[in-house]
Amino acid sequence: MVGYLHRVGASAPVLGGEPERYYELAAADAEAVPGDLDPSWTRRGGQPHSVPLLPAAPVGSDDDEAHTMVRIMLEDMATSPSGPAEREAWQQVLVSLDSLPVGYRTELGRFLLDALDTVTGAEQGTTTWRMRTFVAGPGWDQLGFAACSALTDHTRAAFSARLQLRHHERGEYSDLADLRSVGVLLTPRTDGYRDWDTTVVAVNGDPKLTEEELRTYQNLFNGPARGALPEG
Repeated sequence: MVGYLHRVGASAPVLGGEPERYYELAAADAEAVPGDLDPSWTRRGGQPHSVPLLPAAPVGSDDDEAHTMVRIMLEDMATSPSGPAEREAWQQVLVSLDSLPVGYRTELGRFLLDALDTVTGAEQGTTTWRMRTFVAGPGWDQLGFAACSALTDHTRAAFSARLQLRHHERGEYSDLADLRSVGVLLTPRTDGYRDWDTTVVAVNGDPKLTEEELRTYQNLFNGPARGALPEG
């Protein structure tokens, strides 16, 4: 919504004409040529997708359950308690997540639903992951989402390490000082209180990985062991 207001702010408002203006912009979005892809992601075999920033169809009309999943996830984070010192940083995280264009939210919501279903059925004594990363062009934050069968210190550390690595890799083509990456990890619960826990990790600027950390993370997430942490 804020992005739309900035976009139309320079044009003169016409009483009663907002629907027409919106659909004119939506049609222009549908015909727009996609911009350059982030080289850090295409190098790792990422799949290119392009959607209009303004959808012509009503939000959720293609998969209401998937959009509801995304909305609940965002509401979980928006209602999480935070102190005055954390509030500004937390708001920046929410802005980053809410920047994901509506056209991608069906895919994200469906991925999260299917991923939670998969990891919930993991065999005893195993740890199962499903991951998805959204990388847009310059000026957009990198967003990573994952579901894991267990929430432990080890899985938290693994998810944080992967986000730091992906953030570092973007810095090979951009100034790390200007980059932000946000990751959301969902883990199922079995106590009946709620269906899952939500863990959020954010990386701003240079994560300052040591050479040893970088090699370790690359071997784990980019090498032969990557199959243990599949990426959808």
